[in-house]
Amino acid sequence: MVRSDGFSLLELLLGLAVAAAVGGSTALQLPPVVATIRLTGTTYRLASALRQARGQALERNVRIDVRFDATANGWEVSEVGGRPLLRERLPPGVVFQSLPASRRVRFSTTGTADNATVVLGAGTRMRRVVVNQRGRVRVV
Repeated sequence: MVRSDGFSLLELLLGLAVAAAVGGSTALQLPPVVATIRLTGTTYRLASALRQARGQALERNVRIDVRFDATANGWEVSEVGGRPLLRERLPPGVVFQSLPASRRVRFSTTGTADNATVVLGAGTRMRRVVVNQRGRVRVV
């Protein structure tokens, strides 16, 4: 009997079964990975928005507020008593777990700020954005 190039039906079915088993186990691990990626990205976007707010306060010689709204799941950067400069919402699955008591961070014209810690969470994972009195923003 002459064998032609290619796979037999049995080999093809066995290969598909192995691929389905590997794919199924990978799909079970995907949601926590996506949540972690969203949390990390959001944390760095918030830190960047805080740094930009400080830079605008220094550059424009005005006080800038970054206000947090837990019900709307987002934050807003604006001049004190002025128009909003930036609004952002948290992605699905990411929430504010802890906010400063004033629900804002205010940067003065010299770049100083209120001490504040914002804790973001997704599932069991948490990330912190810390602002010190000098206006330094860190992700912890």
